[in-house]
Amino acid sequence: MVLKKFTGRSSGHASTSHDDADAGSSSAVGAVAVSAYQRRIRQNVTVLEKVAVSVHDSRASTREAALAELIVALEGFLSADHAEGRYSDEILRGCYVSIKKRPAREACLALRAVALLAVTLGPGATMMKTIMAAETTYPLGPSKKIMKETYPLVSRILEVSADASLVVAALECLAVVAFVDVAAENMDDTEKCMNALWAVICPSTAPKVAGAAKETSLRVLAAAVSAWTLVLTTTGGWKKKKKVSPDPWRGTAAYLVSLLHSDSREVRMAAGEALAVTIEMKLLTEQNNGALFSEMESRASDLAIEAAGAGVNKTKFLEQKELFKNITKFLASGKAPVSSVRTSSSNYGLLTTSTWTDIVRLNFLRRFLGGGFLHHLQGKGLMDQVFVIDDGEITGKLSAAKSKRSLRKDTRIVKELNGGGVVAMDEKEKKQQMIKKSLEKQKTVKKERLIAYELKHGLSDL
Repeated sequence: MVLKKFTGRSSGHASTSHDDADAGSSSAVGAVAVSAYQRRIRQNVTVLEKVAVSVHDSRASTREAALAELIVALEGFLSADHAEGRYSDEILRGCYVSIKKRPAREACLALRAVALLAVTLGPGATMMKTIMAAETTYPLGPSKKIMKETYPLVSRILEVSADASLVVAALECLAVVAFVDVAAENMDDTEKCMNALWAVICPSTAPKVAGAAKETSLRVLAAAVSAWTLVLTTTGGWKKKKKVSPDPWRGTAAYLVSLLHSDSREVRMAAGEALAVTIEMKLLTEQNNGALFSEMESRASDLAIEAAGAGVNKTKFLEQKELFKNITKFLASGKAPVSSVRTSSSNYGLLTTSTWTDIVRLNFLRRFLGGGFLHHLQGKGLMDQVFVIDDGEITGKLSAAKSKRSLRKDTRIVKELNGGGVVAMDEKEKKQQMIKKSLEKQKTVKKERLIAYELKHGLSDL
């Protein structure tokens, strides 16, 4: 994954006074931005201090309000240095009590708070040392501690709960915690999480509860497949650490292919992404699965050209077509699409992905973080460890004109890498020119008619 830096071309003739003015203006804006950032951090730290007490309150309304406030603060980004310590420990203890013993509404808030705390605290320095010196034993990092406490509670919810909102919250929480806990050398925790998530996707493989396997709703199924795929992106090390038999993956892929026929677009899209990642990681190859590949290619092609007839639900319709067009090209060429997202609402930074693994990670984290996505992308947190991000490329400021020109240029580059050329931008420019010419023609015709009227009737009649 690369972050493309936008650079405007200078004519070399700008006056020194203008340069000084621009520099002064930029410094002033930067100072204001830093001040606002520091103020937000102080506010969020204050929220942690307050929530560490309120989350243990005997009144449900107080606990729920505290958790909701905590979620907003964590979505707004806090560095691990600001969040780690006794406040986060107290908050986590309160969250685990809420997940285990409180009503579903409060448990949902607590599950999201735990996941956001995992993102905020990250793997921790101790775990990074473990990666570099695997033979040395270090204390549990924050991600390990959170995984150890969270897994039993969440897996129990996935087994027995019939509340769809609670199950979805549990799925997202487990996926995010497992994703952050990427330093698991023996992969046991990761494998356990994937098995728990797969049991929701394919209930026949789950432990029987009350004598029968649970039926999974479409909403829960889509969330489970997305969560499973996110965790799958962390297992690249399996090839080195354990021999992976192709037989289980063949069965997994066959089930995912069957989900491409689901009545839900969300389920079909989640299954498509999961299959793309599985193939990209070479856990499933065409050489040993010719018939399955043919079925998958055929269904992906159908979904890529699905018609929006009368009475057809349009929800996610365009997104589905675009996804399966990319998957069809990927199956044919072996090349993942180039996808991009702005890293700033004002500076036109472009974060570009070129693998299905990174596309899935980026899409999941963007959905999960919601309005806090940009704050986390620009902060020195987990996103900075997962993706290649250069501070200067995010915070560097260009003039509006240069930024727009650069944005058009990089949009063309992305289109070209995807095999689409520069059609999108060229068509837009041609359309704008046509509209401009049409307006000019209308003005000319109106003016000619007015002159003819004046010649025929005289000015006094107007």
